Amino acid sequence: MIIGGKMFNWKNKKVFVTGSEGMIGKELVKLLEGKKAKVVKIDTRINKLYDITEKMTTESLIEYLDIDYIFHLAGIKGNPKITEEKPVDFMGPMLQFDTNMILAAQKYRVKRVLYTSSIAVENPESDFYPAWAKMTAEKLIDAMRIQYPEGTKYCIVRPSNVYGKEDLSRDNLMVVSSLIKFGKENKKLILDKKGMIQERDVIHAKDVARGMIKAMEKMPQQPVNLCSGKATKIKDIAEEIAKQMNVKIEYRDLNMVLGPQKKIMSNPYIKPKVTLKQGIKECLK
Repeated sequence: MIIGGKMFNWKNKKVFVTGSEGMIGKELVKLLEGKKAKVVKIDTRINKLYDITEKMTTESLIEYLDIDYIFHLAGIKGNPKITEEKPVDFMGPMLQFDTNMILAAQKYRVKRVLYTSSIAVENPESDFYPAWAKMTAEKLIDAMRIQYPEGTKYCIVRPSNVYGKEDLSRDNLMVVSSLIKFGKENKKLILDKKGMIQERDVIHAKDVARGMIKAMEKMPQQPVNLCSGKATKIKDIAEEIAKQMNVKIEYRDLNMVLGPQKKIMSNPYIKPKVTLKQGIKECLK
C-alpha cells in the first residue's frame, strides 16, 4: 500500500503478533510473512512460558526482541454465559495483558501498535464486562496519545463476529464455529427457537487480517470497524452449514443464555471478499 507517496515497507521489520495461533492470528501471520516481515509469534498454545499477563515478561520480550510493530490480538474467549457467571476470569487477564502491552510499547519505543478491540463496545450494556475491558484499553490508548504525542503510534480495530479455520476442540467458540463443531460432533444441528432469529454481523478471518494490515499501514486515529455491515440471521447461517454438511436442523425451546437480539456494525473499514458460503466451505475442509 502507498502511504504518503511511498510504498509501505514490511520487509525485514520485526513484527510482534500476540494471539498468533488464533484463527485471525494465523491469517495475519501468513499475510505478514508474504510481505517479508520478520514475525515473532506469541500465543499460549505454542509458548506457555511467555505469559503476557505478567508485566516483566511482556517488557522483557519487547525490549530483547527490539520490535518495530505490534499486532495485539490476544484475548480471552467468552460467551454470554461465561461473562455472566465468571466475569473476573474474563476481565482480569484482559486488563492485565492489554495494559502491559500498551505501556511496554511506549517504554521500549515500538513504532506502531494495533489494538484489537470488539464489537461489544458499541453496546456495552448488552455485553457489559467484555465491552468495558475493551473500552478501558481504548481509553488508555487515548491517554497515551495525549501524554506521549511524539511516541508510539496506536490504532484500534473492532472486529465483528469472526469465523474461519479454527481449533474446534476449544470452548467458547463464536456462532459459526460453534454451529460447525456441534454439527460435526452430533451429525445434526439444534437451534433455540428464540435464538434462531438473532442477527449477527459475520466476517471471515481472512478479511479481518486484511483490514488489520490496512489499519497498521494507515494508522487511523479513530477506531475502525472490521465487519460486513450486514445482518445475517443465525437461522440462515445454520441452514447454510446444514446444507454443506448434509445434516438436518432441529428447532427446540432450549432456554439458553442468549446475547442481544441484534449485533450489527456500520461503516466497514474494508469490503469483505469472502462470502458466507465460501467461508463455511473453507471451514469444513
